Amino acid sequence: MKKILYLALIVSISTFLFSSMVLSKDAEVVLKAGLIDPPSHIDTLAIKRVADIVSEKTNGKVKIEVYPASQLGFATDLLQGMQLGTIEMFVGAVTWLGAFETDYWIPGTLYLFDNQQECREIHNGPYFDKLAETMRKKHGIRVLTQDWDRGARNFIATKPIKNIADLDGLKIRVPEQKSWIENFKMAGANPTPIALAETFTGLQQGIVSATEQASHWLFFNKYHTVADNLTLTNHNYEETGVFISERVYNSLDPEIQKIITETVKEVTEWHNIMLEAEIKAAEEKMNKEGVNIIEVNQVKWRSHFRSIIPELAKKVGYSEDLLKHIMEYWD
Repeated sequence: MKKILYLALIVSISTFLFSSMVLSKDAEVVLKAGLIDPPSHIDTLAIKRVADIVSEKTNGKVKIEVYPASQLGFATDLLQGMQLGTIEMFVGAVTWLGAFETDYWIPGTLYLFDNQQECREIHNGPYFDKLAETMRKKHGIRVLTQDWDRGARNFIATKPIKNIADLDGLKIRVPEQKSWIENFKMAGANPTPIALAETFTGLQQGIVSATEQASHWLFFNKYHTVADNLTLTNHNYEETGVFISERVYNSLDPEIQKIITETVKEVTEWHNIMLEAEIKAAEEKMNKEGVNIIEVNQVKWRSHFRSIIPELAKKVGYSEDLLKHIMEYWD
């Protein structure tokens, strides 16, 4: 009972603070943006660019402080903090919202999209717009954008992955998301949820023998120094979202709301162009450093994994309408 009263008191205080924080035009606004990505990641650089532009547009009245590498907590911590209004912003993969709305997990399905452009287009469409509105109304998290590309994901491993059969029994690090776990189980692998901060050590100590991410992410985290086999499968495409606490957003002056929202959208094209350049540069650097780069028959891999998507969708619980909508894009 005491615990319930204590939590109620915290919520009441938080509500009072934010309701009384309707900012005058002269008030300084400080917003903390958390990421789990490293400082050199394009998402980190992009939100810093947003911060600079917003500061300029508001004559320094709005300051967005950027905290990469899980300094403010892991993704789930940041999302929960936004609900309470104790964390202002989070920048990360939209699949993290699957903890609240299952359909947000669907981009974590292997070979769901043909390419990044298709993935982005669907995220900008009516189905994901509806999901975003549900997040705002039901969960108190506003989606400012969900179309910052994350790049094609590939495998990096201590042993070469050349064929689909090489996934059998493979101890692979995956995010703590049901879509990833179930997908790799159905592929015959042994998915192991490990925090990002522990992935390098996990590869180094043999807790896992593989992980997967976009090539620039693999390079920046130096996974290639302990697992020197990169397999270019392009097995997944996702989008990054920029999220803000609805409580915090509503406490802002309308002009500030407009500036932040517009600026996040303005930076999208720059972000996506830079991402392509980063991925190309990362793969070239890994090649020069002696990484074994393996290419596979992606058509064959895509066909194999798409054959299990309907079963996976039932197991995870995706909406049939959303899955059918995405399948209409398939070649």
